[in-house]
Amino acid sequence: MKLISSANNKLIKEVKKLSKNSSYRKKTNRFIVEGLRELKLCFDSDYKIDHLLCSNKKSCNDFSIADINFVQKEIMNMITYRETSEILAIVTKKENSLENYIHNENNFILVLEKPEKPGNIGAILRSCDALGFSDVFISDTKTELYNPNTIRASMGALFRLNIYEDKKDRIINFLKKNNFKIFGSLIESVKKINEINFNSKCAVIMGTESDSISSEFIRESNECFKIPMTGNVDSLNLSVSTGIILYEVMNQRKSINFNR
Repeated sequence: MKLISSANNKLIKEVKKLSKNSSYRKKTNRFIVEGLRELKLCFDSDYKIDHLLCSNKKSCNDFSIADINFVQKEIMNMITYRETSEILAIVTKKENSLENYIHNENNFILVLEKPEKPGNIGAILRSCDALGFSDVFISDTKTELYNPNTIRASMGALFRLNIYEDKKDRIINFLKKNNFKIFGSLIESVKKINEINFNSKCAVIMGTESDSISSEFIRESNECFKIPMTGNVDSLNLSVSTGIILYEVMNQRKSINFNR
């Protein structure tokens, strides 16, 4: 185990740059994971951990990697988001391709079109994991999957899911080629969510809060639906509405044991 006692250490500078610079994360194909729970999920999901940094040596005991660094607490506080964090790592991204998609037993895919807010994406991924859905497609994203805010909001769920990023037309072609029914979430729809049968092999398309889903996804949808609302507001936060929809899908399929 190496000792880092200077804020000018090369690895400390690398952590700061990866934490703050999206372009640099894309260029190097690496990102930062902070927190013991998140790192365990990352490690158990076969991500490649390049460098491990910890201010509590006990935190490092669960990881068998080559480069482990002990960092003085005051320096660790400079590079972590949470003051209580005692461990973080530099990790290599995973690149999933639609060509390598492995069909899951749920036969369900959540598609996010042009998601904008890292916190929303993270919260949605957390809901997917909680409700037992493993496959998420992201179309024409306006943000970065491995943004630190996405990872924090997902509580590490990002590492447990199969996430594919691609262009809208390729996702549509994939869904049609593989015989997925396509259901679009559309606030203008007449049909309500409880009138849709989600028991088939299907994908649900979620758009942004401001733009809804695109005309291409509407055109290719077998059916569109809305979440009925009785109050004065006419829309919901994206992560909230997605959570409601995922719960309806899960409840129709009764794929969860509530006695856990």
